[in-house]
Amino acid sequence: MPDPRQTDSHSANRRGSIILIAAWLLLSIGAVALAKQNFSAPGLYYDEAVFAGLAKDFVGGQHRLHTPGFEITNFLGRPLPLFVQPYLGALKSWLLIPSFALFGSSIAVVRLTTLFWALLALLFFMLGVRRWLGFRAALIAGPVLLVDPTFFFLGVLDWGAAISALFCRCVAFYLASVWWRNRNALYLFLASFFLGLGIFNKVDFVAFIVGAGIAAVCFFGRELWSVLRARPSLAAFSSLGFLLGVGPMLLKIPRVATLTASGQATLGSGGITEEFHTFCAMHDGSYFYRLMSAGGLFDKMYEQPSGVHSLLCFILVIAIVALFAIGIFTQNRNQRRIAGFLLVGFVLTTVGIFAIPGAVRIHHAVLAFPFPQLIIAAAFTFLWEQGSTLSIRRGIRAAMIAATVILLGSQLRAISKTERLISETGGRGRWSNAFDVFCRENKNRDDLIIVSLDWGFNEQLSFLTDKPQLVEPFWAFPSYKGALPPLPRQQEYVFLAHSSEYSLLRYDIAYLESLQTGGENIEIKPYSDQQGRVVFYTIRFPAQ
Repeated sequence: MPDPRQTDSHSANRRGSIILIAAWLLLSIGAVALAKQNFSAPGLYYDEAVFAGLAKDFVGGQHRLHTPGFEITNFLGRPLPLFVQPYLGALKSWLLIPSFALFGSSIAVVRLTTLFWALLALLFFMLGVRRWLGFRAALIAGPVLLVDPTFFFLGVLDWGAAISALFCRCVAFYLASVWWRNRNALYLFLASFFLGLGIFNKVDFVAFIVGAGIAAVCFFGRELWSVLRARPSLAAFSSLGFLLGVGPMLLKIPRVATLTASGQATLGSGGITEEFHTFCAMHDGSYFYRLMSAGGLFDKMYEQPSGVHSLLCFILVIAIVALFAIGIFTQNRNQRRIAGFLLVGFVLTTVGIFAIPGAVRIHHAVLAFPFPQLIIAAAFTFLWEQGSTLSIRRGIRAAMIAATVILLGSQLRAISKTERLISETGGRGRWSNAFDVFCRENKNRDDLIIVSLDWGFNEQLSFLTDKPQLVEPFWAFPSYKGALPPLPRQQEYVFLAHSSEYSLLRYDIAYLESLQTGGENIEIKPYSDQQGRVVFYTIRFPAQ
């Protein structure tokens, strides 16, 4: 006869899974409702569009102009993207391809698909937390991650392939937690595969692997060694999974190392400063408000106070102190090891991010996620049973529940204020939806040649238009000594130039100023955001 205790345990486990998935579904519905306005605003950003454009090329079988450095291969007669840049695999483009094939290519489909993968990452994260820390911890960690402004906005407006990297981390975390319980080699193989896939997605993923790996060896090394010694084939099997995940990125390592070295040389004295600002803004919930307020001008983001803050940083500090104390004073060996792993892993991953040359933006800093959310959930769980008397336990629990509610409220408030700014402006500068309007107006104009005179136009054009011929000549401008090359005067040419505030390379401004003062017959048309601020200009030479 079956053991009644095992039957009861199985039933309880099944009920817990059903409740957890139901909670995830409710959170997902709320996330879609919160993100609804972002399916049209802000405008499509250049680094969002590059992944989408390559995916659109594959679905449509058309190869359009993209940023130098990408690689494609012929697959079933279509241009399948392999790399977006030498250090950046095309995993995110692959994740977009099924959606484009089913629903067509549009900004809304891009962002809904990104949100889908972000929410799927959240599900695996919650399932992994439940297996590792328990049901209560999963119900805390999930909402804290979902309404974190950094996760929420990257989950819709992702660039730098941050969400595909987070998906790899969360799936690997879940599979590793399953393997830790049942020792089934297949789960370890798959966990290793997704860690390797994270590196293929983008090589900075190595900061997370090194940080988490060292922490795991420090606090779980003895047990890991005993398992591997008893089953030597496990190491080879997991290594195979990792290598399969990394895939063709292995061939890029020498070139990536060269690029990293050159990045080290050009990082400049402001690099660490921007990394520090990014780290702080990520944890206080102000990063995306600052980014949208500055119109994507990273050097302007931190000049003024944002007026938007969540309490993640404050609660995280309290949780870190609590876990540190638990790690020192608790008699529970498992809690001590978990506390040590989370704290050391978070610190080492953060240090690793700071050590990567040029890793100064939010899609780099977010490699530390979900360590902060795990730290908060673990502290909440371990403190839940603390207290020498019932009244003290009740007081601790009430304080923790209140702190969690206040944290979630502060995060939602930061999201709401950022959404309000986006709604009022339609996105500023490099995030303005004014450029989306231009692309829609000219989507099917096969009589036009559209020339981008600055970075920040071509990838949106490649994704949002079908018929115009695209040209991006500024990559060759540094080779010209002295004056810039003259622009063609034919009527079919449309030249794009940013306003002075948003110009990156300044070639477009040089052309604008020269044409405006040259006395030549020329049409210069400004395009403005919803608040009347000029974002970019079109330049045309009328027929003589």
